[in-house]
Amino acid sequence: MATLEELSRHIEVAEDLQSVVRTMKTISAVGIRSHELAEQAMSRYLETVELGLQVVLGALESAETEARPPKSGRTAVVLVGSEIGLCGAFNERLVTFALESLAATSALRGERLVLTIGARADASWRAEAEPPTAHEEAPATVEALTRTVGAVLTRLDHWREEEGVGQLVLFHHRPSERGGGTPVGARLLPLDPAWLTVLRARPWSSRRLPVPAGPPAVLFRRLIRQLLFARVFTAIIQSRTAEHAERLAAMQAADRSIAEKIDDLHVAHRLTRQNMITSEVLDLISGYEAIMGNMLS
Repeated sequence: MATLEELSRHIEVAEDLQSVVRTMKTISAVGIRSHELAEQAMSRYLETVELGLQVVLGALESAETEARPPKSGRTAVVLVGSEIGLCGAFNERLVTFALESLAATSALRGERLVLTIGARADASWRAEAEPPTAHEEAPATVEALTRTVGAVLTRLDHWREEEGVGQLVLFHHRPSERGGGTPVGARLLPLDPAWLTVLRARPWSSRRLPVPAGPPAVLFRRLIRQLLFARVFTAIIQSRTAEHAERLAAMQAADRSIAEKIDDLHVAHRLTRQNMITSEVLDLISGYEAIMGNMLS
């Protein structure tokens, strides 16, 4: 049975751990809110890019020809995971979903280039598939997102020019209504011709239709670049939001478990202390009775 000193140390350690867990809960809650605000801002930017595309598509003679990369080529896979742990099977679920989705396509191991974002996602992918072609750190803050997205797009440009990449598939987590994240996948390239057709035919919101200031084909390529930027940016934001939600849920469960453990330790501490007091009182009574017995004899 543990001594009072040992129980006191256990209580102190548990309370310190509980303090750390509650701090992480606060950080996750703040992170969720900041990334939600960033996603709202990026959604407005994405709407602006789509409006620009709508104008340029109206000036192009063949939007589908301009937008479609070569049909043949390798597949680039971008996997957006977490940099740190304490978020359950966040990365393992994503890797399983990505591999199952790729297995249903022609993206075989020898034909795909894989870019992992996040150290944990990288390790999870290596455990289940071939070593990734490249790796990027997951951004720790919203402010660092722009640099990460820029690095991803630069690498993808290189792959398209030097490695014959014709398709781009992105896998990430999206926040779910019940909390946590749900793995999803999206094909970013080639662009969906049906989506371009719908965008081109969409009614303009006013009677004044803007006129492209420059060659439509050049503007189109630049807007596609911004479209990719916004979509990759949004995917990483959603992944980070889902990661924080998963970590918040894990920390809430850990907080409840630690609180129960602390209660148990306090009960054990009180019982041990009471037993020691009772034992000391009984020793005093026994000693008193022995002394009185000697005095009367």
